[in-house]
Formats: sequence, C-alpha cells, structure tokens
Amino acid sequence: MKKTLPLLLLCLLLAACGGDEGADTPEEAVTRFIEALQSGDQEDIYAAVHRREGESFQKSDERMDWNRWDYCNIDEFTIVESVLDGNRAKVTIHTKREVDEQIVEQDELVVCIQENKKWKVTMSGSSPLFMPPSKKPE
Repeated sequence: MKKTLPLLLLCLLLAACGGDEGADTPEEAVTRFIEALQSGDQEDIYAAVHRREGESFQKSDERMDWNRWDYCNIDEFTIVESVLDGNRAKVTIHTKREVDEQIVEQDELVVCIQENKKWKVTMSGSSPLFMPPSKKPE
C-alpha cells in the first residue's frame, strides 16, 4: 500500500497535466488546427486532427521523413458560423490566402467531430484546400 499511493498520485498528476486531448468547442478546434497549420508544427497539427486521421498522417510522414504540412498558405482567417449536428459540427471560416501571387478571400468549410467529449478537426468533409499533399515533393 505504501508504494501504491505514491504511484497513484503520480498517475493522477500526469493525467491532470496530460497532453492536448482536443478542444472544448468546435470553434476552438478549428482555431487550434489553423494556427498549427500556419506554424507548421506537426505535433500540434496531429493533436488537432481526429485521432485516426492524425495517426495515419503521422505514420506516413515519419516513414517518408517529411512534413506535408509545410505548405499552408492561409494568411488570415475568421470564424463565420458553426452548425452543430450531434457529435459533428460544420464550421464555416473566411480565409485570406495567397494563390499564384494573388490574394484570394473565400469561405471554407471545416468539419469537426467530438471524440471523448473533446472536439477535433476531421479532413472528411472539410474543404479540399486543407488536405495536404499525399506524397513527398521531388
């Protein structure tokens, strides 16, 4: 029992300080995802994306030794609307990007899904512009 109590306390502390398990709202999930894209931080991106998708991207990127997320061209974004439908949310954002040396402003859709009471972005259903390239550039 003497050894069990300190171990239990350590586990509780680690759980309380644990990693990013998602966002409290779909809007927060989208904000974390886009800010992670803008910074190119793979770990933050994987943490913001639905678990199965994030794990798949991460395994592929590690195997090919590259960061598919380096190509984000979103300069600015604002959240326009969020529509909840059960454990899914459709979040419309207004983005400003540079495409072929032109500034393009448009509304885009980001789909979020609730996973373990936390919200994460899913590529399924989101605007194709968020989908990173699937193979390493030459």
